Formats: sequence, structure tokens, C-alpha cells
Amino acid sequence: MPLQRQRQYRRQLYKTGTIFSIGPTAVRYLVLLLLGVFSMLFLVQSTEGAQISTDISNQDSLQTSQRQELTTLTIQQSRLQSLQAANQAAATAGDVPIGNPETLTVTPAK
Repeated sequence: MPLQRQRQYRRQLYKTGTIFSIGPTAVRYLVLLLLGVFSMLFLVQSTEGAQISTDISNQDSLQTSQRQELTTLTIQQSRLQSLQAANQAAATAGDVPIGNPETLTVTPAK
């Protein structure tokens, strides 16, 4: 007749005095819960970082297009100012604009 070990389970009170201890099954669940919470925090932070990166990229492209528009407007302004300066110089010299010619009648000398 083989000898069998009898397993004796002792029930222990897990809360003793001011120290709180928990069993191995509860520790497993707590570890899984903490792992899940930290995973969610990581995903939230990485998603927020990706969103901020996208916003920065959009702002950079907007800034580039606005710089191009500013350059175009600056060039147009200088062209218009040079046209105004040319018109003032022509008026000072007594030139007549092409859009408003006056008819001159010249009679031949006899």
C-alpha cells in the first residue's frame, strides 16, 4: 500500500495588523491590471504625440505657403512702385501717356 501525502491547506488571515498582504492569485490579477493600465497610458501618450507632430507639420506647410505669398506680394509691390516712379518721371519730363494721345495738326510750311 503506497503512502500518499496528504495535502493540508492552511487558511491564513491575510490582513494582519497594519500590514496588508494579498494572495498569489490576486497578485496576478493586479499585475495584469497594472500592465493594462500602463499600456493604455503609453498608447494615449503616443497617439497624442503623433497628433502634435501632425499639427506641427501642418503649421510648417502653412508657414511655407505664407512665406511664398509674402515674397510674391513684395515683388508685386516693388513692380508697382517702379511703375509709379516711371509715370512720375515721364510726367515731369512732359511726356504724354499712350492711352490719352492728343491730335496734333501740322500744316506744311510754304
